[in-house]
Amino acid sequence: MPPVLTNKNRIMSEMMKLSFHHRAFYCYLGMSLWIFVLITVMYKYMSVSEEISIPKKIYKDQYISKSDVKFRKIYMRACNPADNIVRGSEGAVDEDAWLLHGVLVITRHGDRGPLTHLKGGDKLPCDSSIVSPLLKSYEDYVANASASGRAWWVTSTGPFHNFPSLPTRAAGTSCALGQLTPRGLLQMITVGNILRAAYADKLGLDNIDPQGKKDTGVAVSYSTRYRRTFLSLSGAWWGAARGGAGARLAACREAHSVSFCFRDCACPAHHAIDKKINNQARNRLESHPAIKELVSKLSKVLFETQERTDADVVRDALLAYMCHDVPLPCTHKANHEKPKLTIDKRHRLHESKTGTRNLLDVDIDTLNMELDYINNQVDINGDAGRKAREVIGKYYDLKDKKAPLDFDAQMEREKLLYYQQRYLDTGDTYDDVVIVKKNLDADFNFPNDARIDADFDEDYKEPTPETEDFCIKKEHVLSLFAYLEWSYRQEIKNIHNRKRGLLVSYGLLHNIVQNMIRMISENKPRFVIYSGHDKTLQALVLALGLSNYQYYNIQYASRLIFEVYRKKDLRDEVKYAKRKAVARDFYFRVVFNGEDVTNKLSFCNTKHNVVMRVVDPIDDLKIYNTFLCPIESIVRFIHDDYFSVFNVSNFKDACATAGNKRG
Repeated sequence: MPPVLTNKNRIMSEMMKLSFHHRAFYCYLGMSLWIFVLITVMYKYMSVSEEISIPKKIYKDQYISKSDVKFRKIYMRACNPADNIVRGSEGAVDEDAWLLHGVLVITRHGDRGPLTHLKGGDKLPCDSSIVSPLLKSYEDYVANASASGRAWWVTSTGPFHNFPSLPTRAAGTSCALGQLTPRGLLQMITVGNILRAAYADKLGLDNIDPQGKKDTGVAVSYSTRYRRTFLSLSGAWWGAARGGAGARLAACREAHSVSFCFRDCACPAHHAIDKKINNQARNRLESHPAIKELVSKLSKVLFETQERTDADVVRDALLAYMCHDVPLPCTHKANHEKPKLTIDKRHRLHESKTGTRNLLDVDIDTLNMELDYINNQVDINGDAGRKAREVIGKYYDLKDKKAPLDFDAQMEREKLLYYQQRYLDTGDTYDDVVIVKKNLDADFNFPNDARIDADFDEDYKEPTPETEDFCIKKEHVLSLFAYLEWSYRQEIKNIHNRKRGLLVSYGLLHNIVQNMIRMISENKPRFVIYSGHDKTLQALVLALGLSNYQYYNIQYASRLIFEVYRKKDLRDEVKYAKRKAVARDFYFRVVFNGEDVTNKLSFCNTKHNVVMRVVDPIDDLKIYNTFLCPIESIVRFIHDDYFSVFNVSNFKDACATAGNKRG
């Protein structure tokens, strides 16, 4: 055999031996590569599948489900659909060591109609039915409790007499101004379900006078005199107590102010601080000319009139479209028609021509439209009615004034009731009724009225015809909301805003602390709900020292909860029952929309807090860091340190000091 062939065969033989010896290594290497490729493909598939399935599960609205991720994120944050409202760390403590003693809940009402007249706003489907077994069950409960069209808890005498039992469509519109929608009611029922799951068994909510109408003081409810807040409270109570909701609603107490100020309301500094904050907000917008121009264009599309550019008012109007699965609107020069003036606008136009009628005249004329409704709600011959006639009698003819109720009149009616109850019942006298009107508008936070108050001499202006078509796009919404997010970050760091929050929330926070002390000393109330507004929670967030802008941007159906706990020493329970309560035995925590924010409160010193890790009651894979703050910390804060930023020691001096300072 030739040498070449011999060498070739020898080489092949050696290669075969090498392959045979390392066959296991090659198999392992090949299998590893195959597994790596398989895992990569499966991970990619799972990621895509999850990305697709989650929106389908959460975003049931067709228009929203077709939007991009950024727009859906804004929708979830601003509209807060019921599917997005879930239990967080409510009630998440070590039950072997701590005993729940009481709970206080402050809520914002659920989804509502816009606060301003929109072009074509009466066509928005705010009253559209939602396919929800939970909402259907509540409607059946109300139907069974209604004998003459209204549930029994609103037929008896009281501050909420003759209020509707469910969100209704009224006066030929499907999107009533400022009224709770079925979506909003479902949101609040969902919040109630969370409260029930977290606290009902521990506090025995089902056993607290489930059928009676007597106010025992064990479960206490407060609501402002708005239909949207009372209906929101109704949904929350039904979610929390089911059949016992009616008794709680019948005993509901009225809060005479959006801020729940109780006895600490009058504060001359409010107007001065508000003016500073509004000027700063206006300057911020002026420093962003592109955003200012965008707000102006959006206003021309959205509103019937443009009295003053306001980014927050535009945001509120956009939510009426976004939260109800409606495509964003357009304006077309070919279809532009001169809008029909409402009664209120005709009065403003007449005022601009004559120059003789003041602002209160306009509002009183609007009130005259629905005098019959007012007569049914207010005791005209009582002390409040007599005092009201003395002040506004020269403007107000109480005879033979009949007209159908519209939504402007409805708002004005509520302001008149509030005017009688808060300002006249205190015995104060106001010579300048326009100043009273300004105070009312500030409390009620009506955007149209707030803009009018900024300049009393501003005449009504016809909408400016568009010279070109303009459609609001999602990119415009993203830009506006990004600007507002930045603006909220500035506001929450603003010392003037912090002072306003402290002044506005003092009455509410003082009431909360009083109830906490009563929980300790009297063992009641056990459960308290304050049904309020975004302004209620915004001021409270500032007063508590929560500095994250996301806490300040209050979404629909938000909840802020105070939980009061007592140390639970099993070896000392008998001794505890025989001795009086001691403050050092009690702690509290604060939960905002499911997040424990106790360690972020300005007055809770971290070295005195109790920290524990608790497994989520719903998901065993989640573990919460739960914080408990000594009850003495919040008592000391409200009594000793609350007004330190004003360099005074009480509410009266703080109001006087803040009002006198300039700058």
